[in-house]
Amino acid sequence: MSSLVLVVDDDPGVQEFLQVALEAEGYQVAIAYNGKNALEQLATITPDLILLDLMMPQMNGYAFVQVLQQQGRRSAFKLLVLTADAQAKEKAALVGADAYLIKPFDLMDLLDTISRLLTKVP
Repeated sequence: MSSLVLVVDDDPGVQEFLQVALEAEGYQVAIAYNGKNALEQLATITPDLILLDLMMPQMNGYAFVQVLQQQGRRSAFKLLVLTADAQAKEKAALVGADAYLIKPFDLMDLLDTISRLLTKVP
């Protein structure tokens, strides 16, 4: 059974790129365009990994993770932050991310990081 990855990013170009690249590697992909939409999707799906942009309209990545923590659900998912923020390491630590990549990221780095996160024993 292939792993389900939830992509939470407001940029349609990033969404499409990630969906095509991840599906080509055999992953199932769900797309959310902000944190609010991601929370709605989490009512019906259980991803193995969430790829999270931090800066989005309506509900950003910080607020999204805060809601997951309040619900006691943060530890249910691996979390990979994708951000263009120059202080990516600090921002990723702030939300308790398992890993982070700085945009623009290298596709092989992304795939390696996802593979590493999904094969890690909890």
